[in-house]
Amino acid sequence: MIRKDRIVMSASPHKVFVYGTLKPGGHYWPQFCEGKVSEVQPAMIRGELYDLHVGYPGVILQGDGWVQGCLLTFPREADFLQLDVLEGYVPGREESKNEYNRLKVPSYTPEGETLGEVWAYEMTEATMQRYTGTRIESGYWAI
Repeated sequence: MIRKDRIVMSASPHKVFVYGTLKPGGHYWPQFCEGKVSEVQPAMIRGELYDLHVGYPGVILQGDGWVQGCLLTFPREADFLQLDVLEGYVPGREESKNEYNRLKVPSYTPEGETLGEVWAYEMTEATMQRYTGTRIESGYWAI
């Protein structure tokens, strides 16, 4: 027997804020997003963006700064969950053992209007220490 709540849950879109290599034109866009995303919307979240000097950035969800990126909508949960693999995130694992952790955060349009809560990947303290990131004051990662 199929429960209706499971059908609704699996059919609901998954929204994630991306700020680096998953943005359109980014290195991982073709593999993880192209043909799998139903909507791309410019967006921003509160935090600090860091250049990790390894070809991709990281975010720390603190402070009053703005991180600029895109809000991606994944209709299929399976496609959305592939981002966890890329980001080195395993749900339920001790947070410090992940490279990034997936968290719900408030998101906004570039004009400051609320878009609601979405997923975002925050680098762990261990990741920050390993790469000795440099803060990107503009909050924008250039592809």
